[in-house]
Amino acid sequence: MILRRAKILATLGPATREKAVIEAMLAAGVDGVRINMSHGTQDEKTNDIRQARAAAEKTGRPLAVLVDLAGPKIRTRTLKGHRPVTLVANQLFTITTRDIEGDSSQVGTNYAGMPHDVKAGARVLLDDGAIELRVESANETEVITRVINGSILGERKGINLPGITLPIPSLTEKDRGDLKWAAQQKADYIALSFVRSGADCAEAKELIKQAGSAAPLVAKIEKAEAVDHLDEIIAAADGLMVARGDLGVETSVELVPVHQKRIIEEANAAGKLVITATQMLQSMVASPRPTRAEATDVANAVWDGSDCLMLSGETATGQYPVAAVATMARIIETAETRNEKRSIVSKLVGQQSGRVSRALCEAAAFAADEMNTRIIAVFTESGLMARRLSALRPDQGIIALTSSREAINELALIWGVAPLLTATSPSTEELLKLGEKTLLNAGAANRGEMIVIMAGRLSGLGLSSSVSLYQIGGDASDSIHLSTFG
Repeated sequence: MILRRAKILATLGPATREKAVIEAMLAAGVDGVRINMSHGTQDEKTNDIRQARAAAEKTGRPLAVLVDLAGPKIRTRTLKGHRPVTLVANQLFTITTRDIEGDSSQVGTNYAGMPHDVKAGARVLLDDGAIELRVESANETEVITRVINGSILGERKGINLPGITLPIPSLTEKDRGDLKWAAQQKADYIALSFVRSGADCAEAKELIKQAGSAAPLVAKIEKAEAVDHLDEIIAAADGLMVARGDLGVETSVELVPVHQKRIIEEANAAGKLVITATQMLQSMVASPRPTRAEATDVANAVWDGSDCLMLSGETATGQYPVAAVATMARIIETAETRNEKRSIVSKLVGQQSGRVSRALCEAAAFAADEMNTRIIAVFTESGLMARRLSALRPDQGIIALTSSREAINELALIWGVAPLLTATSPSTEELLKLGEKTLLNAGAANRGEMIVIMAGRLSGLGLSSSVSLYQIGGDASDSIHLSTFG
């Protein structure tokens, strides 16, 4: 049943708004959808979520919905006739806070503070670094620049000011409204853009709580300040995203692989979800096949330890969204056949965390190794124990058995976890039989097969925190209890 451990997150957009396309992406292997709040309206995004959930319901596959807040992104404004313009090296080009329609000599910006934040000699990057400008001078409303590297400039492109700390909050008023809307939509994850510190994460998590949601917060690492404060961000957030686009512009392109490896490594060590994003299969926006370099990039992100890989323009606006998902799934599956032991359990011997949950997960992973079982089945209501077991990267597949549809969707993005919906019972024996039936019906286990069963403290379900050996089709009373906590 479990063919792939690393998961796939696809951005929805004009190319993937139809339910039939989302169904095809689910069949191709997508595990979650990203709702990008940088573009479109809440009404459009509400429809996107509705279509995605309808597709998941029809196909019977779990699907996580991640709402990605826009953040304080500085952008250019519109152009005359909505036509792109060409900037050439050494020409003068003005960025103004006035509300104008731009042309090849000037463009407006949505950030009124820009003339006050830059000085002569500062670098200004447009469109993810495709265009480089150098500031010549600035006044109350204009920033006069000289083009260092020219290119074609479209509308509403990003403006980056590397090395400049901007006096603007990570959560804009738009973000606050979108966060409340995301809570109303029962988003499974909420991503915070342009995080700079742990305090940014703490503020967002408090707002999520106030909005009546328990959605995990994913902190996007895309600024130099975030790299500098990585430890506190990891401690404060529930997950991380390696947002390589802005990260490469805000730092430098040659540092992106260095930052990527460090972010993934530290997120893995902390047991936090980590998503690697941006230009994974960029050429598939316009081509049915990726480049060899892109295939290698996807494989390396898997080997680095990513829980999840994200597609952006490839599925939002690309010509081959379903093919992009299918291609990524094949590359991941092939990369995971590399004969390398992933489990970190043996490295934890002698390291005492003092946490019952980790002791339970280690016991389950050790037992599965010793008994050479294929799967570890985890009874969980919130999904917490399945996430913590995933952090150990066991060689066995993890089947999360839960009665919570929210947990099912949230676990869809977690490495190595296949979530299955199961019925509940206050009787331990009956619960085990219900779980066994679910495993058999899903093709996750075979009659006569020995598996490891793990349970957290399930209130009212008759199971304490325990690890057991269990034979599918056997008598529940004959299961061998290896560890019991509490």
